Amino acid sequence: MVLMAATLSGYAQDRVLGTWKTFMPYGSSLAVCDAGDKIYSAAAKSVFSYEKATGVIQIYDKSNALSDVDIKTISYDPATKCLAIAYNNANVDLIFNGTDVYNIGDIKAENTSGSVGINGIYFYNGNCYLSTDIGVSVINLNRKEVSNTYIIGSTGAQIRVYGTSINGNNIYAATQEGVKHASLNASNLLDFNSWSLYGPADSLPTRKATNVASLGSYVYAVIDGNGTDTLYKYNGSYWQPVYSSTSETFTSLYTEGNNIYFTIWNNNNTTAGKQGLIDATGVLSVFNTKGHVRPVRWISDNGTYWEADAWNGLFKNTNGNVENIKPDGPFSANVFGLATNNKSLYIAPGGVDDSWYFTFNRDGFSIYENDSWKFINQFNNVQLNDVTDILAVATVPASGKTYFGSFYAGLIEYNDATGNITVYNQYNSPLEHNMIDTPRTKISCLYTDKHNNLWIGNAGANTPIKMLMPDGVTWKSFQVPYSFEVMKKIFVDQNDQIWAPLRGASAGLMVWSYNGTPDDPSDDKSRLINTGSGLGGLPDGNVFCVTEDKDGNIWVGTNQGIAVFYCASNILSQNGCDADLIKVERDGYIGYLFSTESIRAIAVDAANRKWVGTTNGVWLISADGKTELLKFTVDNSPLPSNITTDIAINDETGEVYIGTAGGLVSYQGDAMTQCADCDKALVYPNPVKPDYTGPIAIKGLAEDAYVKITDVTGTLIYQGKANGSQMIWDGNGYNGVRAKSGVYLVFSSTELGKEKRVAKILLVN
Repeated sequence: MVLMAATLSGYAQDRVLGTWKTFMPYGSSLAVCDAGDKIYSAAAKSVFSYEKATGVIQIYDKSNALSDVDIKTISYDPATKCLAIAYNNANVDLIFNGTDVYNIGDIKAENTSGSVGINGIYFYNGNCYLSTDIGVSVINLNRKEVSNTYIIGSTGAQIRVYGTSINGNNIYAATQEGVKHASLNASNLLDFNSWSLYGPADSLPTRKATNVASLGSYVYAVIDGNGTDTLYKYNGSYWQPVYSSTSETFTSLYTEGNNIYFTIWNNNNTTAGKQGLIDATGVLSVFNTKGHVRPVRWISDNGTYWEADAWNGLFKNTNGNVENIKPDGPFSANVFGLATNNKSLYIAPGGVDDSWYFTFNRDGFSIYENDSWKFINQFNNVQLNDVTDILAVATVPASGKTYFGSFYAGLIEYNDATGNITVYNQYNSPLEHNMIDTPRTKISCLYTDKHNNLWIGNAGANTPIKMLMPDGVTWKSFQVPYSFEVMKKIFVDQNDQIWAPLRGASAGLMVWSYNGTPDDPSDDKSRLINTGSGLGGLPDGNVFCVTEDKDGNIWVGTNQGIAVFYCASNILSQNGCDADLIKVERDGYIGYLFSTESIRAIAVDAANRKWVGTTNGVWLISADGKTELLKFTVDNSPLPSNITTDIAINDETGEVYIGTAGGLVSYQGDAMTQCADCDKALVYPNPVKPDYTGPIAIKGLAEDAYVKITDVTGTLIYQGKANGSQMIWDGNGYNGVRAKSGVYLVFSSTELGKEKRVAKILLVN
């Protein structure tokens, strides 16, 4: 067993180099727990606490505390002050006193087939009982390890357990076979023969039991009725039904303090949900929820109801005054495309499957600006009522507008200053309907060129490439000599050549140019690039992404690695040219760059290094691609998934935004664009205190400047070269020893090669 402990600390106000942020949605709550002075709520990807007295929110996620993402449920034990977090992959975190985090990875480690899930959590006498898809596992909270696993199915088979409860000397389990029970004093609870099944002789149907809870001398269980659940009570001798209503499903039943709480969904999805309570005397009350229809858990505290809803997050209900409590975040964790204009980050959440068919994603789009999120979709803007499956986003700086492409309903124009929205489709613009699915205007990709023209992939159209000029009014339409279903991406290089990965009959990579005359198709040039010598030299014909580095080279990401066109300006010449495959040495072997990886995104930072997103994590490689600088996966970083969907970089701050199949994160990189005024540099942190051992960032330098750090006597301590306009110093001298306490001077070379003092650093050891 591997046991890991971490101590939770709050977020710093300034980004430290090499740190992460996670951006997760809070529009859903999976469970709510009362921890006395605070409430815990579980969202799909993270947990947050809410202080009752102050309203202060603390986020617990993979960047600062948790070991995983994709949460299944949570539960809290007042006796040990332990919050247990169960994940969909059967991983478990225990947080004691709100700060100390322990990972219990035993069940996950054994869950190699992915078939074991955790369905419920129950605390008793210093133990945490996990109801799983194979039985009941017990975690000893003192030793922080799994002490037992009970396999209690008929004939000793594994059985799905949905809930566990202990009353007196008996343990009860809600299972797919029904309600099972055993004596805690049994000689061997590991023996399935120690467990008995209640049945008709006990006045209980032998059908699937989805929940069980106990209080005082009573035990309660929910029996699945194929659309109409029934709540039964056991008095020690027999069971009897106490609540049932047609087309209602219980979503929880649990003991909290001196009450049993439960929640109910109406199966028609529109009628208000219900919440219920059973007190210690057995009195049962049920009432409708207010303001939400998908309750999953609730608790009462001095007249205030804390209510978790699967569709709308956490609610605080005080005497009928309902407040929706949501930490700031995007609408969903879905990320298909990203764009940044160095002030804002824009998310296209996606909406197609692997076959590029609609998924009818209704997330709209999200915008991150000034450390705050806003999202626009059909739930808050009627203009997007019929707009789903937004796949692409591009900003147009000259017009102050951002465009989003819907694979279902056309092009959305968003005015960054006013928030006004215009939707363009086949009825009010030159955009064309899909020739097969005629009601649909399918936009698959967008890109803004250096002239502020917006390039549009219009899937299934007669003229599949459209261009909207910076005036926002003038459109151009272009035909190409190839047959394909969709352009997966569209990229325009510094020579105004369009590079587009294709899906369909003409798979591969299309390069096309209007040759400077958008109104004269007779001089257009094009080429279809694929595998093979003389045909383009790609390592694989399935291309996912294209970008251009600061030297004008075109980097192409394929299903089997990266190809680079160092001859981009000649790609459409008579003889054309092939891509180069970069050879690298790894583990003593020479091979081609990422030849075994599916490359889904490539982004170039201010130092001309490449951030490469794959289906197995994210790499940072040197400008020439030959040196691996960083590698991040779900195992060594807060990445929520190894499957990358897109990468965007804010060159002014060095922040790298990474979209994955599990959500969005960012990494504070060390490369930034040249500053407008380089007379002074900013050092962070400054002063450097004794307890700080991280990198010291010197920002605001001349582009790729050479930097010297000296003491006040002029003795050289360190020198290096900036990545873009930023250099990193580790606080050590050339001998690798920490520099002594004192004031240090930073000198930066100018474009003429002269040195200028630009900053002072106070180092305290």
